[in-house]
Amino acid sequence: MSETLLIHFDIDKAQQASWALCNIAGELTGKITTGSLDEAGELAASHPVVILLNSHCLHINQLQLPTQNQQKILKAIPYAIEEYIADDIENFHFVASRNRHNDFTAIAGIEESTLKKIIDTFQQAGIFVEKIIPDALCLPASEKQWVCLNFHNDSYLQTDVLNGMVYSNDVLPYVLNSMLQDEALVKPEKLLLFSEQDNTSVFEQLETQSHADNQDIEFVRVVYNNHPLVVFCGHYKQALPLNLLQGKFKAKRKTSGYWQHWRIAATLAAAWLILHLGLTAFQLSQLKQQNAIAKAKIEKIYRKAFPQSKKIVNPRVQMEQKLKALKGNTGSSDNGLLFLLAESFGSLAYDKQNITMQSLTYRNNRMDIGLDSKNLQAIENLNKNLNSNPKIKSEITASSSEKDRVSGHLRIEARN
Repeated sequence: MSETLLIHFDIDKAQQASWALCNIAGELTGKITTGSLDEAGELAASHPVVILLNSHCLHINQLQLPTQNQQKILKAIPYAIEEYIADDIENFHFVASRNRHNDFTAIAGIEESTLKKIIDTFQQAGIFVEKIIPDALCLPASEKQWVCLNFHNDSYLQTDVLNGMVYSNDVLPYVLNSMLQDEALVKPEKLLLFSEQDNTSVFEQLETQSHADNQDIEFVRVVYNNHPLVVFCGHYKQALPLNLLQGKFKAKRKTSGYWQHWRIAATLAAAWLILHLGLTAFQLSQLKQQNAIAKAKIEKIYRKAFPQSKKIVNPRVQMEQKLKALKGNTGSSDNGLLFLLAESFGSLAYDKQNITMQSLTYRNNRMDIGLDSKNLQAIENLNKNLNSNPKIKSEITASSSEKDRVSGHLRIEARN
């Protein structure tokens, strides 16, 4: 799908959220809506869902760890981060990602019970969530640019692509001043300030303080309308490496969401495929059986036409070779075998029920046919029919009777 549903969610305001559709270029394609999660369910059923979680409930940090192995990093985090967290570290769920801009490993931690509560809240609303990321990492920070964003009583401060946090408005000036005074930190060349249209006092205080401290930093102020989703949408992808739904919390889609609309069609398609394969196999089996019967019939005809042949490997090919040889021997004369066969075929095939052809030989421009019949009259009638053709003549050269069967021989040749 080309659009993703971004939902800005605060665990302290679980009864409502704000959401909008975002295209692959990071642009909002619809209006920002605020309401209950049940209201967002219709859009969530047909689009992948990414939660931008209010970072109040998260611990975001950067650590220098002596390994790049992901499993070892996750095991080392609780020991490296313990001094920064007042709660029981064993109850935390951590995710980590190497920061490509420096030698640090970015981490995000959340209490497992809080994360379970968030997941349950969305499941109860029938919304399948693919990713949950910190909203404090969805701003356009870089190595040389820090970003602040004011939203109601909160202020976001992002100092790197994968490092940021949210503070209350009255605390932000002190936190920012402390960071700018810290000689261990690389100072930014620019500070980008996003403020709501009716709330610019926080950043006015920051600028005044910065000038008083002789900080050589460029301040750029941007006023946004409505909701910070208009800013988050363009930069949320950079926070995806710190998706909280990893490890034992990895997202597992249930038979809900937009999959259920296709489940019946997929089931029917699978059933049709199985039926089609079964029918094809049955038809193939029948074709093989019919092919075997056809081969047996060809061999039987070949044995009757060429009784002197002892070795039969491929009766169809052998018959073609015999006929070709006979055709070559007869030339183009009207007395040839093919001529006699063509002129007598209608009469020979006329009375199949009473007459069976047993043998056929051709020599000296004459065709001798061995017949088996129920009675002599049938052979005489056949002889009469052949003689009615002005191009050929026929005669009975021999006949014999045994029980209820009569054998006879006819000689057929062209008329002079």
